[in-house]
Amino acid sequence: MLTRKALSQQQEKDWFMFSSGLMLRVSSDYIAMRLLHLLEPLTCTPTIAVMMVDVAEKSLKLHLAVHTQTIAALAGIVKKYGHNLEALRNACADISPVFAEDDVRAFTKDLNDHDGKLYQQLRYGAQKTTDGFKTNLSSLRPVVDKIFCESVLCLPEEIRKVLVYSSPIKQLLVRSTFDQSRHPIELTDALRRDNADFDRLNEYCHRIEAEQAALLATVHAARIPEAGDVQL
Repeated sequence: MLTRKALSQQQEKDWFMFSSGLMLRVSSDYIAMRLLHLLEPLTCTPTIAVMMVDVAEKSLKLHLAVHTQTIAALAGIVKKYGHNLEALRNACADISPVFAEDDVRAFTKDLNDHDGKLYQQLRYGAQKTTDGFKTNLSSLRPVVDKIFCESVLCLPEEIRKVLVYSSPIKQLLVRSTFDQSRHPIELTDALRRDNADFDRLNEYCHRIEAEQAALLATVHAARIPEAGDVQL
């Protein structure tokens, strides 16, 4: 069962804490979405469709939170945008023009109300869904890939580096000792398969891992000799 973990101090309610938590969750959601789409696209279509919308929403909120850097990021974004992906996309397009491209616009154009009525129908299977909705997951997936990767890779470098470095997706791709994946090869394959944005994301994760390793090596080589060290 779920239990609440006691904290020694109250968490800061600022944009960075919100963005850090969101990066953790959207990375995990993105990996899960791609794996499920690879393994069971037909049986799990209703679940995958909702996951795609959820990944897109979290990605856009992450992008917006980092760029606006408000104190109460979660409360502010939820109050202003709710589940309105079209409004989120439009706000992100003012920051990064990639979100104004036709495929991204087409993805969000009907997800355009604060309460996310279509999103809720997809999630809960409301009776209104008998009126019908249709989608092609293979057509949607590249757009979700784009939204996720651009939301992350278009962040300012110093913030992007911190957020990506501790993310599950980076730990997986570089095969970090902190990675907890039981099936890293299969997960990496699910991320790579038919993913036009994979190489950029993969290269960035490996680059910041190499930079950190080089920095640690430099610090270790330049450390102050301790008592008992042999001086030659």
